[in-house]
Amino acid sequence: MKKGVLFLYLIIAATMIKAQTVWEGGFFAGVAGYSGDINPTLTPRFQDVTPSFGLIARTNFSNRLGFRGGITYLKLKGDDDNYYGRELRDFDFSTNLVELSILGEWEPFGSSRYYTDAAGNVNMDRLISPYLFAGVGLLGGVLNTNFSNYPGSSEDVQAGIQKDRSYGNSILGVSVPVGLGMKFDISDSFTLALEGCMRVSFSDYLDGISFSGSPDAKDIYMNAGIVVYHRFGNPRRW
Repeated sequence: MKKGVLFLYLIIAATMIKAQTVWEGGFFAGVAGYSGDINPTLTPRFQDVTPSFGLIARTNFSNRLGFRGGITYLKLKGDDDNYYGRELRDFDFSTNLVELSILGEWEPFGSSRYYTDAAGNVNMDRLISPYLFAGVGLLGGVLNTNFSNYPGSSEDVQAGIQKDRSYGNSILGVSVPVGLGMKFDISDSFTLALEGCMRVSFSDYLDGISFSGSPDAKDIYMNAGIVVYHRFGNPRRW
């Protein structure tokens, strides 16, 4: 039984190695935002746009399908003063969030990137190429939520604040990232990509606010920016 499992593992590993073209390492820099109990829309106010950075490693399973893993830092924040109708509540928050993710990537025109010439040499045809990606992430962060400016006397809101404070100042959860981008092959070794990604968090505590806000709605966070990739290894035609 053990020999059979080992043999199957070797076959899978050999297939994956054969399917790979090159490894790529990338650096992401951009901006982040969130939608939740303070910001009710998918477009945060300019005052609540924050920096985001990340590192990415990726490889290919085929000429259109890739696999990537990454670590991303996002600073999320929001202030009731920036959203009409919420000024009287006057909550605000900031969250430092780190996400580890594993994503699949589909590049429909990726098969045109490499071609074999008459002499049998593999060459690169530089592309401007769109792509989609999706996967799963593990998120963790530190919450800093400020309820102290609330001027009201609503017993329901006060009770909600007490429940939210009892949650603590840290968060750990799962996210589902979904995004799209556009790649620009600069050279045989470097690619520039513009991409945006939205994450469903399955949590209502990215902002530290739930019972004192809208406990039935989960928070969403997103980022957009530029990725610079460097290729390692030799390209291979499938």
